[in-house]
Amino acid sequence: AISEGPKVYVDRINIFGNTRTIDEVIRREFKVSEGDAFSSSKLKRTEQRLNNLGYFEKVTLDRKAGSAPDKTVIDVEVQEKSTGEITFGAGFSTADGPIADFGVTERNFLGQGQELRVRAQVGGRRQQYEFGFTEPYFLGRELEAGFDIFKTSQNIQNNASFDRETVGGRLRIGYSLSEHLKHQLRYTLEETQISNVDANASTFIRDQEGKFLVSSTGQSFTHDQRDNKFNPTSGHYLRFNQDLAGLGGDDRFLRHEIQGEYYEPIAKKWTFVTYGAAGNVFGIGEDVRINQRFFTGGQEVRGFANAGFGPRDVSTDDALGGNNYYAATAELRFPLGLPEDLGVTGAAFTDIGSLWGIDSTGINLRDDSTPRGSVGFGIAWTSPFGPIRRL
Repeated sequence: AISEGPKVYVDRINIFGNTRTIDEVIRREFKVSEGDAFSSSKLKRTEQRLNNLGYFEKVTLDRKAGSAPDKTVIDVEVQEKSTGEITFGAGFSTADGPIADFGVTERNFLGQGQELRVRAQVGGRRQQYEFGFTEPYFLGRELEAGFDIFKTSQNIQNNASFDRETVGGRLRIGYSLSEHLKHQLRYTLEETQISNVDANASTFIRDQEGKFLVSSTGQSFTHDQRDNKFNPTSGHYLRFNQDLAGLGGDDRFLRHEIQGEYYEPIAKKWTFVTYGAAGNVFGIGEDVRINQRFFTGGQEVRGFANAGFGPRDVSTDDALGGNNYYAATAELRFPLGLPEDLGVTGAAFTDIGSLWGIDSTGINLRDDSTPRGSVGFGIAWTSPFGPIRRL
């Protein structure tokens, strides 16, 4: 026998501990408001949303009696943590050689939840400069608006016998379609230059030398049901991207790309992770240029060289990129028996992927979709200097 009890309404929401973050930034993450009927599931989701902001070390939500028997008070206590970062770094990357890195990031600018990002990365084979700003509640509505300005210079002589430089900017705006589904629209204008082409480079690359202006619009759908977007242990994440170029500029193409992650806890501190990605790009009335093709290798299928597989000129061994790719990973993450404070974990994994499809033809062109795969063991360390992985 089940008898329904009386409805309980939210009397007040009290916020404590926010010495820097303004109340409005916290209140807008609530799924219940003062005067609404109380819902324990909405309160749990509110706690999750507040943790996902990344502004607080700890978030505690408590209930207590309100001004009447059918009313309740929600007390929210937060413990602020540093949201600003100034980073200096130096290291070595198998893809980019020696690297020096400087960055300034503020995820909670002036306590209003805005994100400001400035970064410069200078390496032996890659230089990257970025400036970005994001307002998560544009015009007081749940609209995430922002812009990015970027410049990237990359030496790809080891893989494809040319240098590439891209300068441009992007405008973006996003909004929620449901609790876990978001949609983003963007416009990107960028100029890419293919230069310093080696005299002995593939004819497929020498034909691509020059400057190209790309004007494109795009959209993304993101479905995120991970328990924590910074350190997930359960749930899933799915993202679908589309970009259309041809509204002015020199290139005309349509690109599709999809990425997904799934996390399943199987024991305490043991997590099974699967990851998958696939992409396709095709030219609209023209061939896809080399700067718009996909390049895959060791970052997608561990154990392979950077740009280690896919279409290639066998006479020069230059990687040419491809119009289609897929990659998938199955990984088991587990503790190594070391103190938890050290942040060291282990992983066993298997990767598989392929890259194929190119508009050019020729007797020296090798292009096949044979899958490439690897298995291995890895160690990850969340060090004081950031995550470090050895795979």
